[in-house]
Amino acid sequence: MGAKLAHPEKNCIAFMGNASFGMVGMDFETAVRENIPILVVLKNDNRLGGYQHHHPYASEHYSLNKQTGEYAKVAAALGGYAEKVTEPNEVMPALQRAKKAIQSGQAALLEIIAKEELDVPMYQ
Repeated sequence: MGAKLAHPEKNCIAFMGNASFGMVGMDFETAVRENIPILVVLKNDNRLGGYQHHHPYASEHYSLNKQTGEYAKVAAALGGYAEKVTEPNEVMPALQRAKKAIQSGQAALLEIIAKEELDVPMYQ
C-alpha cells in the first residue's frame, strides 16, 4: 500500500502464500477502506511451507503445517474485488479482470489454488 501511495501511477502487486495472508490479510481492509487499488496475488496450497521439516511431530499429529480458508471470500466480504482461480489456464484471464478492478480504483485479490510442493530448498 505504501508503494502505491508513493507511486499512484504504478501497478503495485503483493505476492504471498496463505500463511502470509493469515498474518497480514486483514490489512486488505485498509486498502479497501482507503481506496488504495493494490493487487494481492495469493498462492494457496493449504500448507505452511517448511513446517513439516522443522516441526515434524506437530505437523504429523496436530496438522501444524496445514492451513485452510476461503481467502477470496474474505477479501470480497471486506469489500474488494476477489476471485478464486482453480485452473492454470484461468490465471491470465483472472489477472486481466483484476487489473480492470484496480484500474477502476478497487483493491483486488486473486486466490490461486496450487498443490503443495514438498521438495523445497531449505537453508541451513
